[in-house]
Amino acid sequence: YNNTKLATEMKVENIDTINMVKNHIRTLNVIDDRVLNVLKEVQRNLFVPNAYKNFAHLDINIPIEGGQHMLMPSVEAKLLQALNIKSHENILVIGSGTGYLSSCVSLLGSTVFSIDINKKLADLSEKNSKQSFLKNNMLFKHMDILGDLSIIKKYDVIILTSSIDTSDIIANNMSHNSRSFIFLGDYDSPIKTGMVFSKLKESGSLVEQVLETNVKALII
Repeated sequence: YNNTKLATEMKVENIDTINMVKNHIRTLNVIDDRVLNVLKEVQRNLFVPNAYKNFAHLDINIPIEGGQHMLMPSVEAKLLQALNIKSHENILVIGSGTGYLSSCVSLLGSTVFSIDINKKLADLSEKNSKQSFLKNNMLFKHMDILGDLSIIKKYDVIILTSSIDTSDIIANNMSHNSRSFIFLGDYDSPIKTGMVFSKLKESGSLVEQVLETNVKALII
């Protein structure tokens, strides 16, 4: 009985995830099939705190440990599409949260190193990533990125899930031919701009503004 009940609940939850993608995400001009398929496969409710399970598929900022929030599904979808992650690329996620975004990224790229300054979140992310439908290519660690900015240079793609007031903290530490997604804005500003920063050879760079949203500032 218990196994049957669990299977039924998982089926319902997966349907809710698929409906979120079909009825909401696709209407936001997210048309990359790889991204859409990943969002359908990774059951978001498995990464949402128990108190907010019923809101897992709504486009809202869900509170998590330490006064932080999960990014909204629409933001995550646009972020993933804008980065256009390739299967051979290695990704650094700064701010693992509950592990949802890292898990989505893991199905798009090669390896994922996901860190969080909050040990409870780092541990939770690692626990949540142990799902049968996910790849075993994620490493989670409790650490403060400001303590070792040099690791940024090791990755093809960098995702910062909090906001910063200047892109230099990330851009100055990126390697050539890498790109990052950052949320940029003044600390007290209610709205931050999500953008892709691409670092090219010979000190060239490209910046693409993707969205505007409200996210927490990087903890310093």
